[in-house]
Formats: sequence, structure tokens, C-alpha cells
Amino acid sequence: MASRYSRGGRGGRVKKKHTFLVKARKYGRIGLYGRGKNVDEETYNYFLRVMERLKEEFEDDEEKDMFVVNVFEQTKGKEMDLICNQVVSKVMEKLLPLAKNETLEFYADLLLQNMRIVCTDCYASHVLETVMRICLEKISKTNPEDGTDPHSAFCLKWLCSVCRYAFNNVEEFISDIYASHVLRTSLGYLSGAELDTLLMKSYRSRRHMDNTESSDAVPKYESAEFVTMLRDFGERFASWPQLHDMVHSQDSSAVIQTVLYCLKKSAPDICKKLLDFLVKDILAAMQPDDVFSSAAVVHTLEACVTVSDDETFRQLYQTYFKGRLKAFSGNFDLKFSVVRLLDAVKDKEVFAEIFEELAPAMEDIFAAGCGTVVFSLANTCKRLSTLQAKFLQSLMETFHCFTPETRQIKIVPLVSRLITYEVAEQPADDQPAFKYNFIGSQIVQTLLHFGKPIKIVQSLLEMDTSQLRDLLNDTFGSRILDAFYSAEFVGEKSHDKLFQKLQGCFYSLATSKFGSRALDTIWQASSVKTRQLIGEELLQKETALMGDFYGRLLFGKYALSLLKKQKVDWKTMQEKENKKRKLFADIVDPLLDGGEIKKKKKTKS
Repeated sequence: MASRYSRGGRGGRVKKKHTFLVKARKYGRIGLYGRGKNVDEETYNYFLRVMERLKEEFEDDEEKDMFVVNVFEQTKGKEMDLICNQVVSKVMEKLLPLAKNETLEFYADLLLQNMRIVCTDCYASHVLETVMRICLEKISKTNPEDGTDPHSAFCLKWLCSVCRYAFNNVEEFISDIYASHVLRTSLGYLSGAELDTLLMKSYRSRRHMDNTESSDAVPKYESAEFVTMLRDFGERFASWPQLHDMVHSQDSSAVIQTVLYCLKKSAPDICKKLLDFLVKDILAAMQPDDVFSSAAVVHTLEACVTVSDDETFRQLYQTYFKGRLKAFSGNFDLKFSVVRLLDAVKDKEVFAEIFEELAPAMEDIFAAGCGTVVFSLANTCKRLSTLQAKFLQSLMETFHCFTPETRQIKIVPLVSRLITYEVAEQPADDQPAFKYNFIGSQIVQTLLHFGKPIKIVQSLLEMDTSQLRDLLNDTFGSRILDAFYSAEFVGEKSHDKLFQKLQGCFYSLATSKFGSRALDTIWQASSVKTRQLIGEELLQKETALMGDFYGRLLFGKYALSLLKKQKVDWKTMQEKENKKRKLFADIVDPLLDGGEIKKKKKTKS
């Protein structure tokens, strides 16, 4: 077993990061004017200048409007060729949200008249999806069906036409890398379902995504016509015999997954019909080993698990996962199937079986670099309010700090850095500087939200002041403080102890990118008296604080100049802010499903 569980980066030189614009200029100099439809050098360079200008600030909206109008004037008569060019299509995606209504309607009609070309083109299809989103945003802010806004009514009618065209050509589009994406977008927009970012990306484009990238929230618009279109499509799709072959294709599988998620929200009865067909007719005809040998089929199985009812979930678990969880959890690709299983389980008895198989394997899972599974296991314990004490014990055993009992106080620094007790206790000269780990930090945050987080709280408060300061100055470690202050069962006495421990460190935190964020978390949760103590400590190093970017921001935000000169006025201002914050917290206090206000209980931890 490796003593350090986090997996290091790949060796070799770090490649210099190029922006799209830099690359476009480079290719232009050697006579390559973007992939797709050819454009001449003059047109290519013109749109590069347009892209550059869009990155700059405009003096006012009038100047911006004139600029956008002028660019669209230059495209007249050449629109289809231009949107099929790699570089120009990127520019058009940025320009269309700024276009006047008549310009947007012109492009929308043009796209609708050339749908077969547009949907299957690698660049024009992105322009189509941009216009689809613009139209959805517009109708979500108005009432297009009351006849008062002709442009909004146009957007609704056009969006329905595009989606209907995509649905009517599903047999052809489902296997096309670009048209299948238009299908997914249509389903997502009509249903209003929040779909996973990766699911909405083509498999080719996923290779260029940052793992932390997230999609923007999709505008919502409820329409009886949308639901009717989805139901009609779902009925036809659920009885489509070609699905037996489609589950083996990555792009087709992505469409099947999207249909399941969207029907689950908009037409659960049809979703159940499709789910039964997939599970009983398609997956059941395959051997379990064959299912997990195909990425496309595995992703379809994961979607089935996610939308399944309790009975189907148990069937899928017993058929495909039971007895294989340890092996899957240590596999860098199949671990995501285990994560989906954990995210979807609702039955505590079934979860207990899953837990008993996974908990003893934690050490191997971390050693394989698959800590995401352990994080999901912790989240499920939290969500179902079960097996939390057993999880903590297994985690301590994994990091070699369960016995003797005196070691348990080390759980937070060990898990947050993903190192074992023996490694942490090495002499300072022999010990490498282990950084805080993203997954480790996430696990600690979840532990703080358990029903009895006393051991985690004690471990955090027993850290050396210098170690605690380093934790809060770290990009991942600083997030632990958010959970410490927001956790339901971490009391004010613990907050006070942490504050006392950090006294003397506030300047260090204030002048660090992540430490300043951690300090602000403390500030927002503190009483006026505590804020005054923080402010007075910061004022002792006022000059140095004002010379630092982050320190200067906090100096202004906390009104420290007022504290220095007029303490009474400063206190009055802080009391008003606290009252506003408490009032807001009361308004947004989470509700239970039955509409009953959830009461917060504080323990002595």
C-alpha cells in the first residue's frame, strides 16, 4: 500500500497554454484560415480583429450596438459559408447574443431553412445551439403566448420548430457526432432538466475540458407544448427497436441517457417504459462482463441506475454491481459507475450492503487514486443519515489513526492531505511537504456535516496554530472552514475556540488569496465584538495591509478606517449588517418536504 494516497501529476514539460485567438493568428500566418468552409485571408483577419475588439470594453452601449450592427452588415449574403468556418462561427456565437431582434430572427430563419446542413456541421451546429439558448432565455423572461411581444412569440415558435425537426430525424441524427448534440440540447431545453456538463459535451470536446468546468444554469420555461412534444417523442423512442444497436455507440448512448433524464422530469411514466425496455430487453441480453467492457453501455447503465425506482435499482445493483464494487472502485474508469450507484441509492438496507463491501476496501481505493468513491460513500452516509460512525471508524483505520485512541485527534490533518499517520509523524527533515488535497478536503467537509462531528471538530481545533494557518491559506484547505461554520451540529463554542486559536494570525490570512477568503468566512459568522477584535488586530499592521492586494480589499470591506476613527459609528454599522444577515437567514431557512420549517440544533462540539 502506498503511504500517500493522492496521485501525482504526469511527468514531462508543462505545455504552454494558448488561447484560441493566439492559435488562430498563428495558423493565419501560415495560410490556414480555420477548418470547415474556406474563407479568404481578408475575411479571416477581419473576424480576428472583431474577436479582439469584443474582448475590450466599449465606451457605452451605443458604441457596442453600432459595432455589432456593422459586423452583421459585413456578413450579408455569406452567412451560411461563414457560420460553417471554425473561426468565424466562434465570433458569431459571441455576436448573436448582442444582436438586435430583427438580426436574430433573420439568422434563426436561415438556420431553420438549412437544418440538415446546420445540424451535421461541426461549426454551424454550435451557432444553432447558441440561437436556441438565446431564444429560450428570451421566452423565459416574457410570456410569449399572450401576444404582447411578437419577438418572444417568434422565439417560442422557432424553438419548437427546431426541436420538432431534430426529433423527427432522430433515426439519422442519433449517431451523428454533431446532430446528436442538437438532439440532447433540444431535450434539455424542452424539459428544463439540469443535465451533467459532460453529458452535454460531445465526446471529442470533452478531451479539452477542465475537470472542474461546470455548465451555466439553463433558463427555464414551462409550456404545455413542450411537454406534449417530449411525450410524443418519448413514446416513439421507447419502442424503437434500433436501440439494441444504439447503446453501443458513444454518441447514441449520450442521447439515450439524456432522454432518460429528461423524461424522468417531464414524463415519468414514459421514462419507466423506456427504462424497462433498456433493462429487460437490452441489458439483460448481455453478459455483465460485456456491459462493463463498453464505455457506451456502461454510461447507459449508469443513467438507468440514476432514474430507477427502488425495485429496479435493487435489480441493477444485484445483477451488475454486487460483489464487484471493490474491483470497480479501484478502476479509474469504472469508479464513476460506483459513484452513480451511491448517488442514486435510497434504500438504507441496500446501502448497508454496499457499505459493507466498500468500507474494508478504502485503503486500496485511495491507493489506486480513486478517492472520489470514498467521498461519495461519505456523502451517502450523510444523505441517508446512516452508518456515519462506522464510516468514520473505517476512515481512521485506513489512515492508521484509529488505534491507539490518542491517534484519532490527527484525523483532519491526515485526511485533508491524504497521508497516513506514519508518514505524518516522520521527522521534519525527512518529511516532504504534502499539500492539501481536493478530495481529502471534500471528505473532511462532509464529516463536519455528520450528525456527531465531535471528533472532527476536536481534531481541527487541536491542530498546531501554524498548521491551522497553513490549512486556511490553502485553496482546498480553506474550504473546510465553510463547512465548519455552516454545519448544523457544530456549535458556537467551537467557533469561539477556533477564533481564539487564530488570534495573531489574522494579518497572515488577510494577505493571502485563500486565507483572506477564510478570514471573511469567520468575519461573516462573527458577532460585532469578535469582528472588532479582528479589525483591531489588522489595524496594528495597517500600512502593510494596505500594501497588499487582498489586505486592501478586506480593509475597505470591513470599514477599518471607520473603526480606527469612529468606533461607535463602526459598531452601529456592523450591528445593522448583522441584523440584515440574520433576517435574510430566517427568510431562506430550508424547508422540509412537508413545508415544515427545519429546526437547527447545536451540540456542544
